[in-house]
Amino acid sequence: MKELLPFLKILRIHNALIAAIAVSVGFWLSGSTIGGLMLVMLMLATIAATGFGNVINDIQDIESDRISHPDRPLPKGDISIRSAKFFSVILILISLGCGFTVSITHGIATLVPLVLLTLYALFLKGTPLTGNVVVALLVAYSILYGALTAPEFYRVIYPALFAFLLNIAREIAKDIQDEAGDRASGVITTAILPHQLLRTIIYCISLIYTVLLFVPFINKTFGLPYLALCSATVLPLHLYRTILIASGNWKQRLARISMFFKIEMLCGLAAIALDRVL
Repeated sequence: MKELLPFLKILRIHNALIAAIAVSVGFWLSGSTIGGLMLVMLMLATIAATGFGNVINDIQDIESDRISHPDRPLPKGDISIRSAKFFSVILILISLGCGFTVSITHGIATLVPLVLLTLYALFLKGTPLTGNVVVALLVAYSILYGALTAPEFYRVIYPALFAFLLNIAREIAKDIQDEAGDRASGVITTAILPHQLLRTIIYCISLIYTVLLFVPFINKTFGLPYLALCSATVLPLHLYRTILIASGNWKQRLARISMFFKIEMLCGLAAIALDRVL
């Protein structure tokens, strides 16, 4: 069992499980009819794909991780690079195998995150904003992935869009928060761009998000429970977070701002779930 622990650690199982939960949310919201066993297969495909992304990132980042993350399995020596590469191939096979078990459509759809993660790790990592967009796309895609071929697929379009917008802004904030450590280890992130520009981008995303937040109620995709809970929780949190970003010492408050992004996403999910139940 001890031999498996480094592989679970490099997999970042908690992140992979969050992605799998997003798949189950899309499955439930869309009223998918493919069955519980097939949902398990989709969740396993997602866990394996997410793990693959983490493994190839750690392989690419091994030198910088020796400085910024020395306790990770590769720089620590718990896993060899050769073993990590072999493990990444196994994860690809598991992901595709589970996806194609569900259907050809789901199998082809499983290729999308695998290709995105590979392109990011090998070619796009040092490009400002690209990593933020890729991460946000993958979060949104997990919701859509769980709803593929479902009769009410349209119900997950807005949740996926909201997840995309919130995660781009949150990833930018995290990059600014981690700037000192990344710069010391030679890692290029979005934080190399002028911070005032990045704050403006976050403002623009927030404005788009605010405008879109109530569109699902207006076009009757969601009903009164969604409107009530969004008005009572999501909107106040969103406005408070925007005020924090507008403050003069906003860089010192980035940890709190990042936390409010998470809370806001959870409240938005609760509003959609409540609407679905009622």
